[in-house]
Amino acid sequence: MKNETVVLITGCSTGIGRELCKILNNKGYQVVATARKIEDLKDLPAVLKLTLDVTKKESIDAAITEVISRVEKIDILINNAGYSIRGALEEINVNSAQSMFDVNVFGIINMIQAVVPVMREQQAGKIINIGSISGKFVQPINGAYCASKFAVEALSDTLRLELHSFNIQATVVEPGPVKTNFFKTLADNSNDLMFNSNSCYSHFYEWDAINRKRQKPADPMEAAKTISNIISKRRLKPRYKVIVPFAYNLITHFPDALKEYIMKKR
Repeated sequence: MKNETVVLITGCSTGIGRELCKILNNKGYQVVATARKIEDLKDLPAVLKLTLDVTKKESIDAAITEVISRVEKIDILINNAGYSIRGALEEINVNSAQSMFDVNVFGIINMIQAVVPVMREQQAGKIINIGSISGKFVQPINGAYCASKFAVEALSDTLRLELHSFNIQATVVEPGPVKTNFFKTLADNSNDLMFNSNSCYSHFYEWDAINRKRQKPADPMEAAKTISNIISKRRLKPRYKVIVPFAYNLITHFPDALKEYIMKKR
C-alpha cells in the first residue's frame, strides 16, 4: 500500500540509515536516501537518491531544493549521519574532534535550519535525531564522542520547546552498540592513538580493545525495524532507547557517583 509520507534520511551508505531505507520503502514510504557519495546508494530502494554532506550548506541547499522540486514536501527528517573517534581528552587530536562535531552536532543543526522552514510551511513534521546510549553516560577515552551525543540530547529537547506551536515533533533515538561500519571507522580514525603503548592511558586503550571484542553488537536491521515503528506513532515521546543491552540501560538510571564508581572499577 502506497504511503504518501516523505522521509528524508541522512547517512544512508551503511548501517541503520541503509536498513531504514529498505524497511520504510517496503512499508510504502516515499524515501529520500542521502549520502556523501552517491555511488554508495546505487543498490538502495528509494524514490530519490541524493548527494548530501551535512557539513556543507551548499550541498544541503541543493538536496532540499531537489526534494521539494520532485516530491514537494518533507514530512519526516531522520538525522542519522554520524561517526566516532576514540582517545583520552589529553591526547585526542582536536581537529579530528572538531570534524566529528561538525557531522554529529552541527550537521544536525544544519539540517534543522534547512528543513524546519519547509515543515513550518506545511504546519506539520517530525524530526528524528539518532543519538546513542553514549549520550546518557560517559566512558573513558570516549569523552569526545559522548559529548557529541550528549549534545544531540540537548538539541532534541530544545527543538520540542521551540517547535511545538508549529505542530513539528522531535525525538532522540538512543541505540546501543550496533554491528555496522561504525567500529571500522572508529579504528581508522583512532588506531594510531589506541595502539600507543607509551601512552599513560594505554591501560584504558587496552581495556577498550578487549571490551569491544567482548561486545555483541545488534543487527542494524533490528534497530531500523524499531525506529520505523517509532516514526509511525501519532505522538512521539521525548526519547527512545533502542536495542540497548540490559546493563547499559541499568547504568543510565544510576546516580552519578555510582556510575563513576562502576566505570572506574571497569
